[in-house]
Amino acid sequence: MKILLFLFCILGSSQLAMARDYCNGRFAYCVDVPNQLQWLPEADNGDGRHFKLPNSNADILVFGSNTPSVFFYTDSDYLKEKQHRYKTGMTVTYERLKDKTYTVSGYREDGQVFYHVIKVNNGQEVVLHLNYPESEKTKMTSVVKQMARSFKLH
Repeated sequence: MKILLFLFCILGSSQLAMARDYCNGRFAYCVDVPNQLQWLPEADNGDGRHFKLPNSNADILVFGSNTPSVFFYTDSDYLKEKQHRYKTGMTVTYERLKDKTYTVSGYREDGQVFYHVIKVNNGQEVVLHLNYPESEKTKMTSVVKQMARSFKLH
């Protein structure tokens, strides 16, 4: 029994060390933040925050906004408009529009890789932006996977 308790403590603490949750009360979303990322201060208006990968030019940002309701979009129409905008001026290599979530990745005009997840609910959006040089794709893969899989709107 002591061995099981010991293993549980070790495994539990290693999982906790791998990520911390960032939850935003203003827009009711959460995301796991891998432990290798530095937390920058939350935005003054409380909509989200940036994270930094040491020795990297990656731009990692999560935020919320009331943009869909300000422009009188339905949630569905807003995501369709976002889908159209991404296809204009960027090279889209992957996209998925399902329910109230639009996931898209590809290359920006400056050659950087982007991976974005946009979720909408009742006139609000929450967004996960990961932008990074193609040369950093290998080290960003695990960050992208962990953050994208855990990004939830509550």
